[in-house]
Amino acid sequence: MDRPGVITGLAQEADCLDVFPFGERPPVGIAAARPANAAALAGEMISSGSKALLSFGMAGGLSADLKAGAVIVASSVIAPDGTVFETSVSWLEKVRAVIGEDATIAAIAGSDAVVASPEAKRALAEDTGAIAVDMESHAVARVAAAEGAAFLIIRAVADPVDRAIPAWVLGNISDAGRPRTGAILAGLALRPWDLAALVGLKGDSDRALASLRRVAGRLGPSFGFE
Repeated sequence: MDRPGVITGLAQEADCLDVFPFGERPPVGIAAARPANAAALAGEMISSGSKALLSFGMAGGLSADLKAGAVIVASSVIAPDGTVFETSVSWLEKVRAVIGEDATIAAIAGSDAVVASPEAKRALAEDTGAIAVDMESHAVARVAAAEGAAFLIIRAVADPVDRAIPAWVLGNISDAGRPRTGAILAGLALRPWDLAALVGLKGDSDRALASLRRVAGRLGPSFGFE
């Protein structure tokens, strides 16, 4: 069985692979929400023999039709410079055959920074026609295209289009892809009025992670690439 190299932004997303027995898990790299790291990991995986790359994790919603936890299998990703990278049609069709109507097939956008406000999300949707945004897929796609590797994106919405992320929370991700809990708690102590927003974000993220774990379990360690 061929297993794709899996690249996530956060350790929590990589943890969704715990649905597989340890010896069957595909190789996974955590980019810590940094596009440059995602590109480097993609290159390392191809050098190590991976024939396919999967960008797997959470995304920000750009469409009012997508609620927290909604699953997207992307047909393409639109990079910040406007370059469009198509995903593997045959791989996407295999995934569609397994999860069917439980996923939306559409284009997503790539961003080099968190798209945090509803206004910014709506503007990005208008500019690109994408239904979601993440920070790793475009970087992985560029490497896959250059190396001739198969490429796919599976994402779940963690912050719907109307959900705002407080600006002070941004950047509090360690090099290991884990939230810097101490810094977030310190920030919350200074801005207790943001507690409701953080609780809402946590609930949305939990729904997204549950969706990712469920999809991984249904697709198996190959994620449909065989």
